[in-house]
Amino acid sequence: MAVKPTKESAHGGHGKDDKPKVIVKKSKGHGGGHHGGAWKVAYADFVTAMMALFLVLWLLGASNSAQKAVVAQYFREPGVFNGTRGIIPNGGEDKLGKGAIQTPTLETLHARLKEGLAGLKGLGDIADQIPMQITPDGLMIDIIDKEKLAFFDLNNATIKPPMQKVLDLIANELKDAQNQISVAGHTDARGYHNESFYSNWELSSARALNTRRALEDGGIAEGRFAQVVGFADRRLRIPADPLAPENRRISILIMRLDKNTASSTSESDNKRVEKTQTSTTH
Repeated sequence: MAVKPTKESAHGGHGKDDKPKVIVKKSKGHGGGHHGGAWKVAYADFVTAMMALFLVLWLLGASNSAQKAVVAQYFREPGVFNGTRGIIPNGGEDKLGKGAIQTPTLETLHARLKEGLAGLKGLGDIADQIPMQITPDGLMIDIIDKEKLAFFDLNNATIKPPMQKVLDLIANELKDAQNQISVAGHTDARGYHNESFYSNWELSSARALNTRRALEDGGIAEGRFAQVVGFADRRLRIPADPLAPENRRISILIMRLDKNTASSTSESDNKRVEKTQTSTTH
């Protein structure tokens, strides 16, 4: 008699509830589970970024205004990275063929002069008497008389010691630059006559010439002076009060390094001279 195989014997002797065992092996050496070590990379990036931030903050805090101006100007010139070998293009030469490192920008000169004036000893706070501003023509520096401190005696063109200190500082900052310089003298509207000067024209011109000589003695080359003029009382700083001490001043313009501007200025000056000569002749 044949025996039919049972369902149990047909499945190899296993019961219907038996299931295959699944063995899960945990990998060793990956402590982060399914994240792996990615968090370590992110943490390292975060620490690096924080270190860079604190380094920048420290540098800003430790730098003076002149150094900050240099850094700011560096980042204003993105062209230094365009197709150049190294950071400084053309081996460090500017448009005029001079060393770019030796020619500070007007912003840098402004910052250096401002910081230097604040450190002059024996003069107190004279920032209000030496205003500076960057104009389309260049950096304008005015040296202004006030009641508390006069840089010239009345009716006199001799430079007093306080102004000599200011001019020495200016000359020291400008002697290594390449900018052309213009010096102008101004007086108030007070009229006078004496043995040396018979009008404000001569007085303002003499003060401007003495200023140029002092700057030249401080190390600025003679060829860098584009013009030295006296305007008498024709360009008052305070027109409402023609006799105010603030009208007596010396203006020093540090011109921009621009060949086109320089050439156009010289051409216009020549035309004015020609017109003056023509009118005088007639």
